[in-house]
Amino acid sequence: MANVVASVIIPARDAAATIGEQLAGLALQDATVAWEVVVVDNGSGDETVAIARSFADRLPLLTVTSCARPGANAARNVGASVAAGQFLLYCDADDVVAPGWVAAMVDALATYDVVGGLIDNDSLGTGAMQRHPPGVPVAAGFLPRAITANLGVRRAAWEHVGGFAEDYEYGCTDTEFCWRLQLAGYAIGYADGAVVAYRHRGTLRSAAKKAYLTGRARGRLFRDFHPFGMPRPRLAGVAVRWARIVVVTPLVPFSRRARWWWAVEAAGAAGRVAGSRKFGVRYL
Repeated sequence: MANVVASVIIPARDAAATIGEQLAGLALQDATVAWEVVVVDNGSGDETVAIARSFADRLPLLTVTSCARPGANAARNVGASVAAGQFLLYCDADDVVAPGWVAAMVDALATYDVVGGLIDNDSLGTGAMQRHPPGVPVAAGFLPRAITANLGVRRAAWEHVGGFAEDYEYGCTDTEFCWRLQLAGYAIGYADGAVVAYRHRGTLRSAAKKAYLTGRARGRLFRDFHPFGMPRPRLAGVAVRWARIVVVTPLVPFSRRARWWWAVEAAGAAGRVAGSRKFGVRYL
């Protein structure tokens, strides 16, 4: 396809159970510009690649490629290197974009350098206690960020900052990318018409693991971005967080809601302690 304007990039690893839903959502897009889909397999051992290729006749242009380096950020960068569009639109293999997603992202990127869209927290289940708010919220009291489940960026901006940081761990990769773009002078915006149904963690264990890894990653963010203004958490806020965890502890055996909240909050707090030790900072 000549003159591709937008490239949808999907990193995927062992996503056979869900990637078909995502690609089916993309097949319903009504964008008037030329666009394509790039699926980047990141070492799958299931039928991810075969399922992705089966959508070739339902999408305007589909490329299925692979990334030997582990990690979603590495796959996102490979996708960008293969893509032809001036706008790079990122989503995940386990979510589902709504009709109009591509068009809304393209419209927003005509004004902003990087954009986030609306996260639908309900359509695919709400197992995790945390919900993604609308807009591009300020993260860690520093700068706004969009999540890579629903993120668009101009290729020129992506190239200028060197793409995604492949050495960053899960839990802060999108935050780091958005902050680095803004510190380089690029503007972040919000595409409220770009809706993605988000698949929250469905088990207590997986939700707690995500919270722990995200909390631990905050230590690295603080080490790298404190010189640019990322604030340290107030001690009063830290004390309140731990006090609430202690207070709720007796309710855990009797309430599913209390159990989910406690597990996520306690895991996140423990992650911050681990991240502080790992990266040599005090970020609790």
